[in-house]
Amino acid sequence: MRYIALLRGINVGTSGRIRMDALKALMEQAGFSRVETYIQSGNVLFDSDLPESAVKNAIEHTLKEGANISTTAVLRTAEELHALLLGCPFSPEQIERVQAVNTEGESFYVCLLPQEPDAQQREKLAKLEPGEDMYELVGRDIYLLVTQSIRLSKLAIRLQKIFPEMTNRNWNTIRKLNDLSLL
Repeated sequence: MRYIALLRGINVGTSGRIRMDALKALMEQAGFSRVETYIQSGNVLFDSDLPESAVKNAIEHTLKEGANISTTAVLRTAEELHALLLGCPFSPEQIERVQAVNTEGESFYVCLLPQEPDAQQREKLAKLEPGEDMYELVGRDIYLLVTQSIRLSKLAIRLQKIFPEMTNRNWNTIRKLNDLSLL
């Protein structure tokens, strides 16, 4: 099965630093095949016959033991990533409108959760006031449109408090990972 690992907090700030060739080598040592990385933010594509929970445990253990990095590995299969792209809940007009307002960079992100939200998390999510930003929960993914930098978005900050193990990727990265997963 083709997996995509989206590693939380890799090469952000001063912690979780690892070169992509070293990350690739660790993943190969963990027994994964056809390993490739994409950009410096902890995106790894690979093949494995193991179930998701075993893959997640192997990655997190390997990074801790081999690079002293404690992280959350959020996984999607190639099929799940493709479905995520096809299931975009925002219209092109909504995306364009938000991007026109945001002069600080990217506007469209996906917050990837390791598992579907529980009842308490769903309740907190339902109470969020998005302001000018927009979000939509679909399974274990939150599509997010922000009108300013994601680092300044009150909605993004609140989402991180509700889902501390989530990791974010911009839409262009999601599209590129999808393209790479099909090779």
